[in-house]
Amino acid sequence: MFEVSTLSLNIHLTFEDCSLNNYIMYYINGMALVSSFLFARVVYGTILSINVWRELANSAVPISAFAANTIRLANLVLMGLSYYWFSVVIMTAKRNALDADLIRALEDMDNKDIKAE
Repeated sequence: MFEVSTLSLNIHLTFEDCSLNNYIMYYINGMALVSSFLFARVVYGTILSINVWRELANSAVPISAFAANTIRLANLVLMGLSYYWFSVVIMTAKRNALDADLIRALEDMDNKDIKAE
């Protein structure tokens, strides 16, 4: 479930490699990337983390302190990385959204609609 955003990320990187940054699909895919990352890794990941911590605290099966603490540490690292990368994704999206290319792409789309009429 955590890797749902990888599909949008790969498409986004392909757009960048092919210099297709000026197309509206690039920005639509960017919005899909941000939303899938938010819901899959941040929201759903946090819910899963809470469940893991509760399960470790209320486990009916005895588990060693070393194993429980290793699981907790791994979970903290994973969620910390998810929050960090989400902040990087947001900063990148803001930079791209403020870029003149977005305005130009929207203007081009409007001009094509006007010419089609």
